[in-house]
Amino acid sequence: MSELSGRPLRDTRVDRKLYSPRREHDLLRKSADQGLNVLVVGERGSGKTTLLRQLAFDLRQDDVPAVSIDGKLATSAYSFLELVRYQLGEAPNLVQAVRDRYTRAFQPRPNLGEATMLLELIESLRDSSGSQPRTLLLVDGVPSAEAAHMLFGRLRDELWQLPFSWIVAVDERDRATLLQPPADAFFDRLIELAPFDEHEQLRLLRKRVSVRDANALKPLIETSAGNPRRLLALARDAREGGTAVEDILEAQAERERAASQLGRPASMLLAELEARGAASASDQALLRSLGWTRTRAVQVFSELEQVGLVSSDTEKGASGRPRKVYRPQAGASAA
Repeated sequence: MSELSGRPLRDTRVDRKLYSPRREHDLLRKSADQGLNVLVVGERGSGKTTLLRQLAFDLRQDDVPAVSIDGKLATSAYSFLELVRYQLGEAPNLVQAVRDRYTRAFQPRPNLGEATMLLELIESLRDSSGSQPRTLLLVDGVPSAEAAHMLFGRLRDELWQLPFSWIVAVDERDRATLLQPPADAFFDRLIELAPFDEHEQLRLLRKRVSVRDANALKPLIETSAGNPRRLLALARDAREGGTAVEDILEAQAERERAASQLGRPASMLLAELEARGAASASDQALLRSLGWTRTRAVQVFSELEQVGLVSSDTEKGASGRPRKVYRPQAGASAA
């Protein structure tokens, strides 16, 4: 995979060499050592996932008990807690899981609502944790802002009693809901991921490619607005296409204008695609980032393809079945 890929870095020694530490890293590590509950907020592409994974790498080197959780895999507050339980190695076996689900679905107890089911699951987490040392949970994303507010707000006191410290990273759009009382009191510290300054952006690029003339990169740095994913996408286009920086920026502006005429969904999908390089409508990471269904992605991809903003071809997927893969195009036929 290209070192200019917009993918989040993994918590491995190989990817650590590509990591450009940001100013918030030390504060987050200090907060983790203090056992604080932390809310990390940043715009899409600002590096939240990479930051959590590199923190996980640090903690593993120091033998600090920590578990990484992809909160976007959950669909509700309940499934989120089930995911936590699974990642902690406390999930019931398959037979027991089916039996429990059957009981909940077909043998409802009096006044058993969502809150009661959540309380029962929290109680099971407390019982199973028992004498284990306090564990740091690194949560990358949440099912929804509303589900997170249910957990860290209405069930705040119950979560406080668990032997966990929480570091939860969310998109900027979820900030307001998660900071509404009583959820605001759950988090001891708020860390906002600021845009990379010029020095940080240059350092990021030097980690990925050979930089001979820093001045030649200034147009890319100015256009990226401090967003690491956007910067890497621009740098990848400039290097792999062998195109002058000015032409890259002009082509990007043209694509953005054409996408904006189609509406916000088209602009969002095009931005994600340019960061990733290529994607299909069935890519789960893409769908989670956008909060879309596969059907919605197919529809918007089709709109982009009709005006020449993306092209598609068929590739064999991991299962062996063919899938349609889309890639951004330099030009657009839309006026």
